[in-house]
Amino acid sequence: MTRSLSVLCLAFACLAALVMEHPGVAVAEAQNPISVKLTGLENGTIQSSTVPYKPDGVRWGRAIGIVDAPLADVLAVVQNYAGYQTFMPHFKVSKVLSQRGTTALVYMQASLAKNTMNLWAQMKVGPKPNEGETRIIEGKMMDGNMDAMLARWEVTPIDANRTLVAFQLLMDPKLPLPDSFVSSENEIATKKTIKALRQVMVERLKKTTAKR
Repeated sequence: MTRSLSVLCLAFACLAALVMEHPGVAVAEAQNPISVKLTGLENGTIQSSTVPYKPDGVRWGRAIGIVDAPLADVLAVVQNYAGYQTFMPHFKVSKVLSQRGTTALVYMQASLAKNTMNLWAQMKVGPKPNEGETRIIEGKMMDGNMDAMLARWEVTPIDANRTLVAFQLLMDPKLPLPDSFVSSENEIATKKTIKALRQVMVERLKKTTAKR
């Protein structure tokens, strides 16, 4: 037996022994990949970044954070498209034009750069196939005064009372602005949205508690 093969066999033997000694650890990691996504978020941090949309040009803004509310409560807010104007910082109008189930055509007005850019779009918004335990809701511009407007929610249950929420937004106005500036505004908007969603859930909890 060669030296490399001996080392490989020893490694497998050690791994098998570890699983036998702590079977719940291996099973838990396999069944709960959410633990990896929570890294750095447990203290209330909202992580934000920009994500490529095309090789060049304006980038998605993306933010992710933990919301202290059950999955069903978060989805109730995220899928209430007419209610976006009540909590999403950059959305001034969100009017459902037509709806079938949880898929809708929604007229939206939004602003960026401290209300210096007023943008509008008719968006087709609705759920996409789940990715594991993650619920996906996406919106795509069908008409509007932008080159592109896209949105994406990723909503994943952590436990009975906490939900991991990621929000991506791409608004690309037809204006002579640096791509880096617009990308930064998209990122700022997503981070503010996660903060606003948290506040909505706090207010809903207060109202529920007051009724008891």
